[in-house]
Amino acid sequence: MYSELSPHEAPRPAQAGLSLVEIMVGVLIGMIGIVVIFQMLATSEARKRTVSAGSDVQVSGIIGLTSIERDVREAGYGFASAGYDTGITPVMGCTVNAYDTGRPTPAFTYRLTPIQIIQGAGTASDSVIVLRGNGSTFPAAYVFTESTDTSKKTRGRAGISPRDYVLIGRVTPTLQCMTAEITDVTDADSLTIRHNQGSYSYTTYLPDGSTSVSTRIARFNNLAPPVSFTAGYIFNLGNGPRRNIWTVLNGKLQVTNDLLYQDTNGDTINDPVEVADNVITLQAEYGIDANNNGRIETSEWTTTDPVAVTQWANIMAVRLGMLVRSGQFERTTVTTTVPSWAGGQFTISNLDGSASSTTPADPANNWRNYRYRVYETVIPLRNMLWGSNIRP
Repeated sequence: MYSELSPHEAPRPAQAGLSLVEIMVGVLIGMIGIVVIFQMLATSEARKRTVSAGSDVQVSGIIGLTSIERDVREAGYGFASAGYDTGITPVMGCTVNAYDTGRPTPAFTYRLTPIQIIQGAGTASDSVIVLRGNGSTFPAAYVFTESTDTSKKTRGRAGISPRDYVLIGRVTPTLQCMTAEITDVTDADSLTIRHNQGSYSYTTYLPDGSTSVSTRIARFNNLAPPVSFTAGYIFNLGNGPRRNIWTVLNGKLQVTNDLLYQDTNGDTINDPVEVADNVITLQAEYGIDANNNGRIETSEWTTTDPVAVTQWANIMAVRLGMLVRSGQFERTTVTTTVPSWAGGQFTISNLDGSASSTTPADPANNWRNYRYRVYETVIPLRNMLWGSNIRP
């Protein structure tokens, strides 16, 4: 027997679509793809941050080292001959009595040396002090034969102008040095220079050939000079000398001009200028040609501060090493050995201040989880080399 379809019934079409198993497999594949994509993005982003941080470190290192190198190359300009010939101008290394009405304590002292390295204690960075003038005349010493507290009579004052900052020194009966600001060079004898207190006028020569007369108050002259001279030597440091103190503080390379006190924020501290970030430490050494063979042997690099006047004639160069750290924290220990430079191994600490030999509980404080770059250079003290041929 057979049955016939009712005229109201249509044949049922075959069912189509995905089974539950097929849907679950598709979802699993999609999830795996998403995980892989996000993993690749995370890795790419981490590498991007590492590369970017490395680029920042490279820029900081180059800027920092170039800035301090350029400054050191000018060390000693204006008084380089003070380290030569003990029978002529042997005043290098003397204690200079200086004065600045802009300082909280106007009277202060510094040592007459083109370069001075202050060794940092423990993990502290070294400090490098560079003294240089900016005069536009030949940097020979002027001889003076008569003196008062406010004037000096030279053998010839050509090249000395009002507003110049001069170093005055003598050898006998004792080694004495002081600084003064020139205020007048109009005496009829064409030999006398004056360093009075109070206001004075000076002439500025403009690019178009015209001149401009300005007035200022002497800032660097002591009403009661600490040294009374009868005769001696004068070194003209120009109207913008600098005693730059290079230090590393809180991961920043900074410089302060000790000869021009400025306190814009009222913290009673001479304002520093920040030069480069991410600098961990700065190390320096003197290169002394002790055997006078015209070059610096490996054994002649030293951190010992020169004392004798004759030693300064043999200082030919300074060697600097600067350690810069990336700001990017890495999940793994990417640096396992404390970086070194030509002068030896640097001394560093963890970010929390603990010794580098320890492992902090917080990995972000571990120095090993950061990348480092070492920048080093040898800088010849060209003014000291040229100074051996300069005579007053």
